[in-house]
Amino acid sequence: MENEDVVIQRPRHHKRPKKEYSIIFKIRQILNVLFMVIGVIGAVMYSGWIGDGRIEMMGAVLAVIAISMKMAECVLRFLNKG
Repeated sequence: MENEDVVIQRPRHHKRPKKEYSIIFKIRQILNVLFMVIGVIGAVMYSGWIGDGRIEMMGAVLAVIAISMKMAECVLRFLNKG
């Protein structure tokens, strides 16, 4: 076996640079969290587990509000890509 020159190098790791999130991204995250929380509360209220007919109506209104928040988040997402 011949004695060859072997060079040992440390592997080069390519670290991803830290992402800086824009204000639009942060607003979208807040809208998503609000959509989930209000949607769950609206679903529980609408299901009739608690209260009477008024509570069910408020649950339906909360569901509509949650869906409108999700639609606003989608609009921000599409406008940000353009």
